[in-house]
Amino acid sequence: MEPSATDIINPNWGIFGIVVLLGFAMLLVPKKYALAPLFIVAAYITLGQFVVIGPAHFTMLRLMVVFGFLRVAIFQDHAIIVLSPLDKAMIAWSISTILTYTILWQSGQAFVNRIGLCFDTVGVYFLCRLYLTSMEDVSRMIAVCVALMIPLACAMTYEFITGKNLFSFLGGVAEISEIRDGRVRCQGSFRHPILMGTFGATMLPLIISLWWQQGVSKLLTVLGIGAALVIVICAGSSGALMASVYGVLGLMFWVLKDKMRIVRWTLVGLVIGLQLFMKAPVWYVLARLSSLTGGTGWHRAYLIDQAIRYFGEWWLIGTKVTAHWMPTGLLIDPTKADITNQYLVQGVNGGIITMILFIIIVVQGFRGVGHAVRGFPAHRFADRFLVWAMGASLFAHAVSFISVSYFDQIQVFWFFLMAIIAISADCVEPDVRKAVIEPKHVPTKSLISHFDRG
Repeated sequence: MEPSATDIINPNWGIFGIVVLLGFAMLLVPKKYALAPLFIVAAYITLGQFVVIGPAHFTMLRLMVVFGFLRVAIFQDHAIIVLSPLDKAMIAWSISTILTYTILWQSGQAFVNRIGLCFDTVGVYFLCRLYLTSMEDVSRMIAVCVALMIPLACAMTYEFITGKNLFSFLGGVAEISEIRDGRVRCQGSFRHPILMGTFGATMLPLIISLWWQQGVSKLLTVLGIGAALVIVICAGSSGALMASVYGVLGLMFWVLKDKMRIVRWTLVGLVIGLQLFMKAPVWYVLARLSSLTGGTGWHRAYLIDQAIRYFGEWWLIGTKVTAHWMPTGLLIDPTKADITNQYLVQGVNGGIITMILFIIIVVQGFRGVGHAVRGFPAHRFADRFLVWAMGASLFAHAVSFISVSYFDQIQVFWFFLMAIIAISADCVEPDVRKAVIEPKHVPTKSLISHFDRG
């Protein structure tokens, strides 16, 4: 039976009431904690609960985004944003996503679907841009996320031991945990174990960087690192495990921060060398790795092969049917293959332009990290390393995108990461001006050169 114009799916009035209270809390708490209620909902409330109003589905997360923009409208306590290249890329991607998907499916429902998706994701991005205006705000918000992860890790531990998901009563997730090769794969409030594990893995570099932040408890940092590792282990995903490795390796490259150009070209040369000496295309390295770590690396590699083979089907505005790409389709939709690649999902749903714009977002993120690390003065090591940790987290996401597509609340934390990268780049200029004003932080020769240029 179709839902009525206004209805609660899988109703849990207690949880709905709590979310509404959190929404009002978002309106009333001090500005520096305005986003905390939204992240509470993102961490603990599944997407199985939503309100249907006409053609629109309002998840609990979407309701919180509405409350966020309501606060912006009522109190006008937000920062003024000067659009950065990353902001512009985000807007362009959103427009392309909406237009191409609507043209592909030629229905009002498709238009509403994409509007809702962009409202959730880009809404979170710009709320973070509006309410986080300094590196202190950023580190505080990361600390809030850490505090949320600790109980989540406890729930994951319970699920790992018992095989029962505590979040199942909220709908959207199964009560009995998935088991692969005799191992429990925990998903908590997320829609898939891989996404839950990837969440823990990509937060790990940010948590480690808090150790050097003033005002953040060392105990909280240690507990946060433990919580992230517990989440990765309980998820039972080789992809998430590798993402945590990528993130930590990214942090370790701090010692080579002044030689990253050499590192990048070395990686390019390595990829070219692998392509020359491997019998199969270079992306079949995924299959080789999965033979060591477990997982379905061959599926990921073969999917890239098929996307190239059927490029003519999706390059313009995407495609509706992908079942013929792979030996097996999805049980929930026999017309679709399991597109376990975030980059390819952009192409399948929006064509090559949408895919390129998504890649530009990632590239602009790395550029923002580089700009901020170079721009902060040397005496602000804690902030420089925090920005570097953002780059390490972005690297973990970017590599994970090759083997998983995001379709639940992990997108909140992905867009949060992109927002704080943009914020850190914005914070550079005031520090540069301050360095010029306060000679003790600037060599005399540099000051003379500065005034000579003036």
